[in-house]
Amino acid sequence: MTVRKPAARSVTTVMSSQRALDSLPVEAFESVMEAARAGAEWAWERIVSELDPPLRAYVRRLGSDDVDEAVGETWLHVARGLPAFRGDAAGFRSWVFMVAHHRVIDQRRRSSRRPAVGSDHRELGRLAPPSPSAETEAVAAIEETELMEALRRLPAAQREAILLRVMGGFSTKEIARIMGRTPGAVNQLQQRAFRRLRKILEGRRTK
Repeated sequence: MTVRKPAARSVTTVMSSQRALDSLPVEAFESVMEAARAGAEWAWERIVSELDPPLRAYVRRLGSDDVDEAVGETWLHVARGLPAFRGDAAGFRSWVFMVAHHRVIDQRRRSSRRPAVGSDHRELGRLAPPSPSAETEAVAAIEETELMEALRRLPAAQREAILLRVMGGFSTKEIARIMGRTPGAVNQLQQRAFRRLRKILEGRRTK
């Protein structure tokens, strides 16, 4: 089965006229999943149109060498694994991001290059969680050039934990599942990352 990204007009129509997957009742979400498993075009368009933009932004900022390749491989894996998936909308979303996370790791291993961070800070703000914490609000308020430079200086795991929190709006438990770590380890990564970001930014401003 071929999974293709819907045309821009279709994306706009779907996103403006339908509720987000996360807000659907369990029965309605499962109906979308069942239709997608059966290969229904409208169901795949619904899923891809909603998750593809934040997925691409996340993959880009993790430093993917080829965003289209990583995202394409992610959707192919999702299409193949969908018959076995069981869970709610939040679980599905975190599973898709987990697949993307591993695709980028595979790319890093192949290229052995240091991951880079994207530069579209406006998109970062748009994808922030609806009810951000004080830390994520602070990150979103940082000037673009400062934020990008500071993120480049974070260890890869800390950067990933921050991006999943700020861009994906995932909970600690969901980030732990995506990264293959315990919730406690994710909390430590985020706390260290926020402390390091603060020190980096304060150091730059006192120079």
